[in-house]
Amino acid sequence: MKILRPLFFSLFLVLSLGGLKAQDIHFTMYNMSPLTLNPALAGAYYGTARVGGIYRDQWASFLPNQYTTPAFFIDAPIVRGFRKNDWVGIGIVTINDKAGTSRLRTQGSLLTAAYHASLDKAGKNVLTLGVQAGSMTRRLDQQRLIFSDEFDPLTLDRNNPSQDSDLAEKKSYLDINAGLLLRAAVDEKNNVEVGLTVGHIPQSEYNLITAGAGQDDNKRPMTIRAHGRWKRQVNDQWSVTPSFIGQTTKGTWEIGVQALAGYQINEDIELLAGPGYRLGDAFEIMVGAQINDLRVGLAYDFNISSLSKASNTLGGFELGAYYIIKLYQKPNVTQAVICPEF
Repeated sequence: MKILRPLFFSLFLVLSLGGLKAQDIHFTMYNMSPLTLNPALAGAYYGTARVGGIYRDQWASFLPNQYTTPAFFIDAPIVRGFRKNDWVGIGIVTINDKAGTSRLRTQGSLLTAAYHASLDKAGKNVLTLGVQAGSMTRRLDQQRLIFSDEFDPLTLDRNNPSQDSDLAEKKSYLDINAGLLLRAAVDEKNNVEVGLTVGHIPQSEYNLITAGAGQDDNKRPMTIRAHGRWKRQVNDQWSVTPSFIGQTTKGTWEIGVQALAGYQINEDIELLAGPGYRLGDAFEIMVGAQINDLRVGLAYDFNISSLSKASNTLGGFELGAYYIIKLYQKPNVTQAVICPEF
């Protein structure tokens, strides 16, 4: 009977998520994956280039390596904009989401460009518009699909493996996202960031089920996402960073709030930890560290949704990191001997 529990859980999960309809990937540590959060975040930092990645493993306690999402990115501020304090950032993010025993994959790479427009001469308030585009592919392994009519109802033996002729194994489509971001340094102790993303703008055809799919069912539904965070420097050692995310796709909602506390051990190292809550779905715990220009983080979700009885409240594990490279040309200073006048 141990083998039946993962099977029935997988079936229940598929039915809950609506069959083979796409779900937007989501990360507990959404701020550790900037280019999947908002394309306007490309180049939104101080440095030469930023390289990072994040890995999520869902239901790993009893469905190992069946629901995984790795993503890798690199971005950089590359050139000055039309005005002195404006600049352009570019980047690329690669995603490879895998779901279920059929190995349903959503994978591809998205090129990103963002224009950062300073709203004041000091550059403390910046409004950014970002655009992201690329080709995404959905695929599955039909040989690994399991249907209820394949089993003997008395012995539960799989006697009649079958394939669904109405199911395509691969589908590629164009994906375009756009984002708007406002960042403001309110004062020396407070920094605010709010953003809005519109995803899957072309609503391209993406469905793997070819027969009986209506025109609307065959299109990738648009996603609207809002996010924000506020960093408050309490004193020389302590800081707090509350944040939120909310997104909707075709009537479904995801809303999450988090609060990270930071403790500065010394000039180079800051420790981070805090809780989070995804409405009706999970309670989150996060820990991490900022070591000079390297940031690392770990997170775990405790499931509190309707699946909690099957999952024993165990949810998703995440590991993320990014590093900001800083390369600056040393100034060429001509030596001079200054002779005093008498």
